[in-house]
Amino acid sequence: MRVISLAAVTTLCFLLVMLRAGVPTAVTIINPHEEPASCGSCHAKVPTAQDAENGDYFLLAETIDGTCHICHPYDCCRIGALTGHNHPSNVDKWDVEKFTEPKTLPLFEGLITCNTCHYHRKNDVPGQDYKLVRQVEVKLDSVDWTRLCSDCHSDY
Repeated sequence: MRVISLAAVTTLCFLLVMLRAGVPTAVTIINPHEEPASCGSCHAKVPTAQDAENGDYFLLAETIDGTCHICHPYDCCRIGALTGHNHPSNVDKWDVEKFTEPKTLPLFEGLITCNTCHYHRKNDVPGQDYKLVRQVEVKLDSVDWTRLCSDCHSDY
């Protein structure tokens, strides 16, 4: 089990709050979702292609979601959070009468994770950079979720 220390989480949160408040700090934090890569923000060690093929990503937390929640609040995608466009994560069971297993979106060991709906790295696909969400179309004043949601929800 790879878990980040409480001191490291506290320091990271402090620095993020200071940066958001516009307070200059002696440390520059690099966004791990953009180049230049800051792999150490999520991984204890950078996985090789063989590591990834074996399913070992050396995440700082025990799960993909746990790693994402080091920086991102957990209130967005907890089970029971189907409000607005939030979707529960860490889910491996669904009502097969209403939902199907994703056809194109990735699962991790059968679970819907943050990575199912979100890229972990910013991509260069025009119109698909809204909150790193996969398969959405950004329009002038709205976001079209149809392609993303219809992968599992046939009535969307």
